[in-house]
Amino acid sequence: MSKTLSYIGLCRKAGKLVPGTQLATEAVRAGKAVLCVLSCDASDNTAKRIKDSCSYHGVGCVVLRSTSEELGSALGRESIAAAAVTDPGFAEMIKRSL
Repeated sequence: MSKTLSYIGLCRKAGKLVPGTQLATEAVRAGKAVLCVLSCDASDNTAKRIKDSCSYHGVGCVVLRSTSEELGSALGRESIAAAAVTDPGFAEMIKRSL
């Protein structure tokens, strides 16, 4: 597991991560998200939805080198294409690890 995925898993355990495309989009719209992460194999529709929402609301968005299965595994789920980080400290740590 990469360092970035370890940080994302730690973020989830701390309760500072919103997993899933729908919930991440809602967190961005509500002003709670600081950073969104996308898996490298997220569908075009999912990627556009998250990126457009982040762009409109001024939230950072990064695409990981990890697949949705790898991201899901780091979060204790089967497969996750997108997630939102709600803590600035974790967001900065994740960005630096990329």
